[in-house]
Amino acid sequence: MLPVRDPFRLPGVDRRLIGPALILGVWTLVAMVAAVQAIAFVRLDGRIDMADAILSRLSIIPLWALGTPLILRSARRFPVVGDQRTVSPVAVAVHLALGSLFIVLTNVVVRLPTALSPDGGISSLVRSTMVGVAEYYPPAMVVYGVIVAIGHFVYRPNVGTDGAPAPAPPPVPSSVTPIATDDGTDDRSATPSAIAAIDGHIAVRQWNRVHLVRVEDIDFVEAEDNYVVVHASSRTYKGRDRISDLESQLDARRFVRIHRSTIVHIAKIREVQPLTHGDHAVVLRNGKVLRVARSRREALAKALGLAL
Repeated sequence: MLPVRDPFRLPGVDRRLIGPALILGVWTLVAMVAAVQAIAFVRLDGRIDMADAILSRLSIIPLWALGTPLILRSARRFPVVGDQRTVSPVAVAVHLALGSLFIVLTNVVVRLPTALSPDGGISSLVRSTMVGVAEYYPPAMVVYGVIVAIGHFVYRPNVGTDGAPAPAPPPVPSSVTPIATDDGTDDRSATPSAIAAIDGHIAVRQWNRVHLVRVEDIDFVEAEDNYVVVHASSRTYKGRDRISDLESQLDARRFVRIHRSTIVHIAKIREVQPLTHGDHAVVLRNGKVLRVARSRREALAKALGLAL
């Protein structure tokens, strides 16, 4: 596994805002193109209902913008192409069903004013929706598929230089497993048995690569679906593992699990903040705020030697 680096990261910018900002920017550009297209059609037809023409084309774009994160999440949850470069018919069927449902629902929402108008009603809404779906289903499904493809590309597993999936670690004990240390260098003479003997590091594994991360550098560890993400200083390591397995590598006197999906380095905690309804949060020295589950509050208090 290669460390996740962001060469375009700006100082002081929360990386969690980059994704929504990109989505907003792309759909804003699409809206501008659609508006120009609507103006051109009105001019060519000699019509005067400029505002209505523009609104009719732009009304559905905010729904697509709001739905894009959900579509990307579904692409991550149901990958069409698996780790072995095989197409999953089940995933294809799921995306066809979700895409069809999304297209129908967005058309219903856009046409709700028709049902609420004095001359409208449920029958008018159903008829208008059916016309809209019949007219826009093919291009809308293409757009939906493009977003799924983008999500599949973003969340694809690591691959080799030839484009094939990186092979799994060979079961032969004498084989050598490439190891990437936290300074970016490879130690190809090390074996899995040698990893456990290296003090002061934990192993983060994905496919046939193992990263050795200094324990002192770790701020916190979080579970993310079927992956575990190790946040160490300004770098992030993502491996296909369970958080409970990684927890077993950490010293319980120096790390405490504050949530079923979060382990925090005690030395990196700056303060503990009480929240409403008896909840708590820890603030790390880098400013990161992490929620403490109620079931883990006692463990945190014991680790800190305090009463919470």
